[in-house]
Amino acid sequence: MRYYPIEKNEEFIDRMNEVTRLSSIAGLSGSHIIILYGRRRVGKTELLEQVFRNRQILKFEGRDKITPDQQMQFVMQQLAQYAEQPLLAKVTVSTWVDVLMHIADMTKDGIFTLYFEEVQWLANYEDDFISALKYVWDNFFRKNKQLILILCGSSPSFMINHVVKSSALYNRSQYEMPLHEFNLLQAKAMLHNHSNVEVLDAYLTIGGMPEYLKRLRQPNSTYINLINESFIPGGFFLHEYERIFTSSLADKKQYKSIIELLSKRKFATRSELSTHLKMKSGGMITELINDLEICGFIERYTPYDKPENSLLTRYCIADAYLQYYFKFIKPIAKQIENGNFVKNPSQALNMTQYQQWLGYAFERFCRKYHRQIAILLGFSGVKYRVGSYFSRQTQKKSPGYQIDLLFDRDDKVITICEIKYSQNRINSNVINEFSDKLTLFSNDKNKTIQRILITNQKRNDRLLERAYFDRIISLEDLFDKNIW
Repeated sequence: MRYYPIEKNEEFIDRMNEVTRLSSIAGLSGSHIIILYGRRRVGKTELLEQVFRNRQILKFEGRDKITPDQQMQFVMQQLAQYAEQPLLAKVTVSTWVDVLMHIADMTKDGIFTLYFEEVQWLANYEDDFISALKYVWDNFFRKNKQLILILCGSSPSFMINHVVKSSALYNRSQYEMPLHEFNLLQAKAMLHNHSNVEVLDAYLTIGGMPEYLKRLRQPNSTYINLINESFIPGGFFLHEYERIFTSSLADKKQYKSIIELLSKRKFATRSELSTHLKMKSGGMITELINDLEICGFIERYTPYDKPENSLLTRYCIADAYLQYYFKFIKPIAKQIENGNFVKNPSQALNMTQYQQWLGYAFERFCRKYHRQIAILLGFSGVKYRVGSYFSRQTQKKSPGYQIDLLFDRDDKVITICEIKYSQNRINSNVINEFSDKLTLFSNDKNKTIQRILITNQKRNDRLLERAYFDRIISLEDLFDKNIW
């Protein structure tokens, strides 16, 4: 029997929690199923292969846009190569039970790791594969007490709804593990030759997908690497948008339609999304929104004092790369393909607009990592409600008004954050802007107000700002290893 060859990756960025958990599962007695999922480029394959590379791995890959019969035959071809039995590739199979029974026959004794990659394609977004797996697991696979079966997919919505929640695999020594993008400190480890300023800007622009960050690791500045991969024909970020949807979601036009609507505005309500899709606000729109949220493409945010199903709930694009693509790449995609910027790709990126856009990205970053901010401010052990603040009253008095990040704490304090991204030194205007926001804030419970400034700038003596704000979170604070 041959096995899938894996070499040690000396540059592997250790995901300590995930590696520890996977290693502990491998050390348990008995057979087990691991379900690992996360969107394209998040590093699922690298993680699994590095953790299990010393075991005997048989890896079976799903392929996009082929028929179920072709998919089953392709798995048989892979099995024939592992078993060094060419005739296996010619065996006719008509069901997934047939295919899995052949694999079970080859792995009934010994230390094996069966690794099924891109399960959503193996299953053709249907339930037959999982149903067949249940039968073969119960009657054959699980009897090998040294066998680990891994189901891995780039469609989080399919993996959760059709695999994790499937009654077929319920309570069968099953371990679920979602894999998320790198945090800021892990991104720093990958971009270790670059400054914190560069790392933060890179993270705000393309997010924490390991494959994206690899594109910015070259000896040049992250900015030069970014524009070279964005505004030159064949650039990685030019075509990544289409590849994302191919692997993450079934081929429904409504997914892209929602993303493209949100790309043209700062947010949209559920009612606006329904109108745009020409759908009634019911189960179908809920499913579409949930799928996009699970994949991390969009996020909902609601005033901190309102329930999640509030009519004031807003939706926006959560993925950093998608925000960047729609703002700066898509509008000039034809010019890029024609090679208009080959000699000077920096001409394609309007720096004034880019710096302003980074400001919005920084607001989203702070909202997403509110737990880290709570740790920095010393109240993470206190129960709190967190979110933005806006209301019908503020919309009438000041259209566009919004406090981007607010913590309503059970220790009778409300922490209100002013988030300010700037390439220049922040001046006293930030105090006036923040004061204006506070005048429209309704402190019905008469709690103590804590005023916080969060900035991308380095720590220095901001005497005026420090006299007004109770605390200033600076660039150095965001890279504090104790908060990650």
